[in-house]
Amino acid sequence: IFPDLAARFPSTRYQGSKAKLADWIWDCLAGLEFAACLDLFGGTGAVAYRFKQAGMAVTYNDLLRFNYYIGLALIENCQVRLSPTEVDWLLSRHADIAYPSFVQETFHDFYFTDGENAWIDQTMTNIRRLADAYKFALAFFALCQACIIKRPYNLFHRKNLYLRLADVGRSFGNKTTWDAPFDQWFRTFVAEANEAVFDNGQENRSLNCDA
Repeated sequence: IFPDLAARFPSTRYQGSKAKLADWIWDCLAGLEFAACLDLFGGTGAVAYRFKQAGMAVTYNDLLRFNYYIGLALIENCQVRLSPTEVDWLLSRHADIAYPSFVQETFHDFYFTDGENAWIDQTMTNIRRLADAYKFALAFFALCQACIIKRPYNLFHRKNLYLRLADVGRSFGNKTTWDAPFDQWFRTFVAEANEAVFDNGQENRSLNCDA
């Protein structure tokens, strides 16, 4: 059994990610005789993904629903990817779809600009139109990553849009990254997610259960 070197775990800015520790964790356990593993608190999926690369039958679990979709996209999914045509459709406005304004109304002046909030409402609505569960998960993953990278500190812990918009000298953060359009980041993270998809010959699962 050896890692699938063609598939790569996506970059992540998730607080507490074990991405940098995944190889070390595997090295500590690789000498044990086992063929399946349970990642009970899956988070970013970095550890579960490393065990999937090693050929294990992996069960990923996380109580948070949005994390479950990460597991669905990167651990359970073994072959489904989003095509360029599908990504173009997700990033377009469609006359036959009634778009809500939930994010625009609920989070005005909290995390993103009005235009960016409208983009989130539109894109999430389009994502919900995807009938395939894995394609939904891939697109949802890309949306979450795009939102995180455009946030100061990669967090949503407080209302601080002003940190992005203030015309001041900066000793932290990356204003160029924050101000890059959502479409650009969404395409970047779809590409990373697509590249991460592979089949390790096992039946892997993603669960959304209490530990």
